[in-house]
Amino acid sequence: MITLYLISSISLSFMFACDIFILAHPHISKKNYLIFLLSSSALCFLHSFLDFSPMIFVFLVVNSFLIMRFTKKPYAVFYMPLSYIVNCVLLNLIGLGMNLLWGLSVQDMNSDKLLLVAIPACTAAASCPVLYLARRLIQDHLISMFENMGKKLLGSIALTLFLCAFLIYTLASFFDHLEITHREYLLMASSVTLYSLFTISMVLIVLRTAKKNYETQKKIEYLENLNEYTKNLELLYNNLRSFKHDYSNIMASLAAYIDEKKYEELEAFFYGHILPMQKNLTQKNGTLNNLSHIKPLELKSILYAKLLLAANQDIEVTIDIPDEIDSIHMEPVDLTRMLGIYLDNAMEACLETEQPTINFHLGKMNQDTVFILSNTFVDKGLSVAQMYKKGVTTKGGGHGIGLHNVSEILNRYDNIYHETQIKDGLFIQQLQIS
Repeated sequence: MITLYLISSISLSFMFACDIFILAHPHISKKNYLIFLLSSSALCFLHSFLDFSPMIFVFLVVNSFLIMRFTKKPYAVFYMPLSYIVNCVLLNLIGLGMNLLWGLSVQDMNSDKLLLVAIPACTAAASCPVLYLARRLIQDHLISMFENMGKKLLGSIALTLFLCAFLIYTLASFFDHLEITHREYLLMASSVTLYSLFTISMVLIVLRTAKKNYETQKKIEYLENLNEYTKNLELLYNNLRSFKHDYSNIMASLAAYIDEKKYEELEAFFYGHILPMQKNLTQKNGTLNNLSHIKPLELKSILYAKLLLAANQDIEVTIDIPDEIDSIHMEPVDLTRMLGIYLDNAMEACLETEQPTINFHLGKMNQDTVFILSNTFVDKGLSVAQMYKKGVTTKGGGHGIGLHNVSEILNRYDNIYHETQIKDGLFIQQLQIS
């Protein structure tokens, strides 16, 4: 009997490993697949040996936690119960076919070593295309929503899938030790299938509603960015109008100094008032001109709003955008949140120095987009690793979550290389997005 338990446990573990490979590839390493196989086999064996129904819940929860840890993606908690539900439905449908064709009972299938290997193998082969379609659905339509989903909704959907998996197991296992007719087997397999389809349909409806809410929120944030961009354009226009209005007065003042040959006072007036005004206006115009190379409005608006704010705070802002930027392979909401945090931190840090400076570069390197943001700062003894920890700050209470939030955003992307450096008195953030 123990041999049957071992064969069954190993076969089922390989079946689930194939499913997780379909859903999670390439986010799990070979070493972690081995850990998953050992965990699944041990828990399956304990479940069979103890014949204790709640062990299936333990099996699902433990392996879901492992998959989440391996992939570092919270929504990976769905993979294990989804895989179990699909496999349980297919396993019962395959069993029903064998019952109808060859008259095999559940007991016959559970006591034959060959069938204990063959049935999970057939189930794995049937489940792979189903789960591949589920993966495509997630990647094409749901991934951005999953990555920004609140913990409550994430937990509610996961709990629904766990309960569905446990209930269909309970329903199916009720007949394991009973002799049942073809009709009863058909009723059992149909019940399992229909209940699973009903649960997954309800989950999809919830996800569709959540996706609409997420898209609405994105539109609101887009409009807010557009509004901020428009306000800054109006501010620049008002500055230009003000300068034009004052132009005649400035010229009259210069003429008065010249007419009276007060050259020392003219020099003081020019360097004290005229040159700073011209420098400030030129810097702001340069900011606007450089940002014209950027096509995505959400990116242009956040950069314009933050960099113009920095210029208005007498920060020396240098902007280098040599290439046309048509698109960024990153969710707009994540991109604006990340750059907003980086630029806010850069402004706060450089204002503590004697010569506040921010340098911003955005360009292309082959097919990749490269951001480089550097600023002067006062070194307060924190290492780069400490700065990214939640709650670590030199600003007092209520701070210390910005860089930690950026770290969580970047962890959701496999196409972004990120590096933070401290060099020559500058704090440097570099991003390369492929």
